Amino acid sequence: MEGEQRFKFFEGNGLAVLIGPFVFGLFGSAIPDWSFRIFLLNMLITIFSVGLARYWYQTVENTIRYNSLTSFIMLITMGLFLTEPILRMSFGTMVFWPFVLLYVLIIGYSLYKREMIFQAFHEPGKSKIAFGAYLFVFILIIISAFSFRNGQELILMQLLDDHEGVFFFTFLMYLGGLFLSFLSFALLKKPEDIK
Repeated sequence: MEGEQRFKFFEGNGLAVLIGPFVFGLFGSAIPDWSFRIFLLNMLITIFSVGLARYWYQTVENTIRYNSLTSFIMLITMGLFLTEPILRMSFGTMVFWPFVLLYVLIIGYSLYKREMIFQAFHEPGKSKIAFGAYLFVFILIIISAFSFRNGQELILMQLLDDHEGVFFFTFLMYLGGLFLSFLSFALLKKPEDIK
């Protein structure tokens, strides 16, 4: 029975909590250069996330609540891993602390305004937050599209040297990490509180 339950756990969100952070953790530890210590830290965080998801699988009876909790842990860890490369690149420079501060402010704002963020995406209608989020993703996609290959050269990379190019991509990753972190706390909404 236990083996069957474990299999069912990995059929659903348990597998996503394992694979998503694992892949993003690899990116976080490989860019701008490989760091085995960062990789180990990311894998420990991933293992803790899977353990927490397994605990919720056994204790949370409401499926909607379980799915939202595991989605929260997945988004928050992937957001953290996406912010790592630029923090590693900027460590020891003047821009390191503004990057850390912005990340902490986004986390704090998302935690404080999680109800408003949830409602913005639950009923987008005329919500400025939902519109802003869609616009942000659209702009990020457009910028990323101009980074794709044009023959043998990347369009934006033609304008940048190697160091600037790595910084550009890590900055895009950082923005993606901020976005995932911003969305994550809205998933802590309890199903019974949804209006």
